[in-house]
Amino acid sequence: MFPVGAFLSRSNFFKLMTLFRFSPWVVAGVTGFIFPSVIAQSPQALNPLVVEAASDEKQSLTVPGLAASRADLEKTPGGVEVVDPERYLSGRASTVADVFALSAGVFAQPRFGSDEARLSIRGSGLQRTFHGRGIRVLQDGVPLNLADGGFDFQAIDPLAASHIQVWRGANALAYGSSALGGAIDYLSHTGLSAPGGSARLEAGSFGYLRARLAGGFSEGSQDLYLSLSQQSQEGFRRHAEQNNQRLFANYGWKFADHIETRVYLSSVVTDSELPGNLTKAELELDPRQAAPANITGDQKRDFELFRVASKTTVAVGDKRFDLLAAWTYKDLDHPIFQVLDQKSNDALLGGIFTEDGELFGRGQRLRAGLLLMRGETDAANYQNVGGGRGNLLQADEQTASNLEAFVEEQLELGAGFTGVLGVVASRNDRETQRVFGSTPANSSYDRSYDDLAPKLGLRWEKADVQLYGNVSGSYEPPSFSESGTAVVANSAQEATTVELGSRGRRGAFRWDASIYRSELTDELLTIQLPAPAAIGATGTINADRTIHQGVELAGEVDLLGAAWDDDPARRVVFRSAWTWGDYRFDGDEMYGNNRIAGLPRHLVRGELMWENDGGWYAGPTFEWVPVESWIDHRNTFSADAYALLGFKFGRRVEEGVSWFIEAKNLLDERYAATTGVIENADGKDQRQFLPGDGRGVFAGIECRW
Repeated sequence: MFPVGAFLSRSNFFKLMTLFRFSPWVVAGVTGFIFPSVIAQSPQALNPLVVEAASDEKQSLTVPGLAASRADLEKTPGGVEVVDPERYLSGRASTVADVFALSAGVFAQPRFGSDEARLSIRGSGLQRTFHGRGIRVLQDGVPLNLADGGFDFQAIDPLAASHIQVWRGANALAYGSSALGGAIDYLSHTGLSAPGGSARLEAGSFGYLRARLAGGFSEGSQDLYLSLSQQSQEGFRRHAEQNNQRLFANYGWKFADHIETRVYLSSVVTDSELPGNLTKAELELDPRQAAPANITGDQKRDFELFRVASKTTVAVGDKRFDLLAAWTYKDLDHPIFQVLDQKSNDALLGGIFTEDGELFGRGQRLRAGLLLMRGETDAANYQNVGGGRGNLLQADEQTASNLEAFVEEQLELGAGFTGVLGVVASRNDRETQRVFGSTPANSSYDRSYDDLAPKLGLRWEKADVQLYGNVSGSYEPPSFSESGTAVVANSAQEATTVELGSRGRRGAFRWDASIYRSELTDELLTIQLPAPAAIGATGTINADRTIHQGVELAGEVDLLGAAWDDDPARRVVFRSAWTWGDYRFDGDEMYGNNRIAGLPRHLVRGELMWENDGGWYAGPTFEWVPVESWIDHRNTFSADAYALLGFKFGRRVEEGVSWFIEAKNLLDERYAATTGVIENADGKDQRQFLPGDGRGVFAGIECRW
């Protein structure tokens, strides 16, 4: 069923009524701020919308363009990036690995060739191979994370983004994130930035099919953008079928030259079978097979998500105020070892003030904001009877609330230097009440967390070169999936990070390089429980001290020698991104200085591409993990190193027909794309390996008019 059908037929009237029951202050925010256009609109019908080309006079106040985003991020004294969709639309644009293939510092690997993935920045969420944590994910500056910090990959669609902003680590402070991994913001197409229509179809191996239809329209002070997509696959592995539909829409109304409101609507219906983990021996014998328990238990992760959000921008001179609001409903049906049934309502209100002006006669930029989030979840666990629901085992009522205030000041110091000073102050509450089932210790709890995460940075720039450094703090309370342990009450994870780096261009070279070291306390990891727990018992609790450090290097060079300011008829470009991450325990009583399991120390991706001014391109792609990676914190068993080779060619044009053909894993390598994480493998093969896809060929065609 297409998203529109799902939106009309799947009890969304009840979901809207739940919003009004959920919280009066959300209702006030929605009616008073999200829909000023609706409130002010007369009952007369709108004039028909017509397609108009975007002009300099018709730019959205709520959604910055690609050039504006680059200029804004370059003011950050730390690792940041703007991802232009033209980079990943030249091939298959399905998984997070496709999108962030050339993003240094972003470890993105699909679990089984689909949306379910492992996404980590600077070792964030090391424990998680599912349902992301440790990164703030946003849409046009409005957080998509649920109130407990978790996020779903299916709630975003890279095809609906005009571009993507990435802040690695504490560099996202000016956008309200204090998480170790930073933030990723998906900036939307609008009826102003993408007038006209587009249709895209991708198909290929393993029954893969993805279709997307989109259109942008504007009339006077109003604009509308719609994106409808359908994706399905049989999957490289057995029991890996996926089917999802997504609707993303936004409507903007500039009801004065300096005031604009944009309303967002998202509807997602996604069904995913889970093939599970294999042993290394099983992977080498037949990587297509599924884990037996996943077959007998028909393990899946299906959910529906409905979201309404708003952003109102008031821009007067060098001052700007953004008012944010959002409400998200999610219904999860998740048969695994038990059937998890979760229905959640999450709401957000916030305001951000930005001023670009002068202070003490010097250029300055002040950015400050306040975010209030609250989420309520009804969580129930049932017996898994062949994927269906058996007896109810337990039921909890969970509430998460967050109050976050942040401020960052940038001040020009002279001689090319700019100083940066900022802080995030957070108050987070997590409450779980057991309403059915056994009540072991800590099955019901009410915990509060408070923290200040500061940042001090310095940026120097001359011509097209920047040097930067910063010292910053990060802070992250546990999500519900980690705070419910019956053994130890979880503390919040904290870190102090030192970072140095450079970005710029010289002639035919462009680069972005960062080196960092984070010292963490209370990192959330599955480790052996302290006494008086049973010997060998493990659980997700707080490690004492750990270290995350690494290098992030992305660059490109035109081997024909043309400068990036030139416009030659052809280029031969080598692009690559290298991520080195060293994650360790720090003098731990149990683990010493062992490496923390979960991610490889090195990940290198790149391409060598011939390109011409007619939009044609062709060349090989590669992915290389040159070292083994541990699956356990005792460092007794590991995944093997691997290297993958691909090739793509095609043509992309601004209007008319674009197309591509892409081959992946040409040598049909058998490898683990990622692994599970356990405390001790005892040197023995364990069912913790997630095979990457075998050889595949994909093709796509896109028409824009």
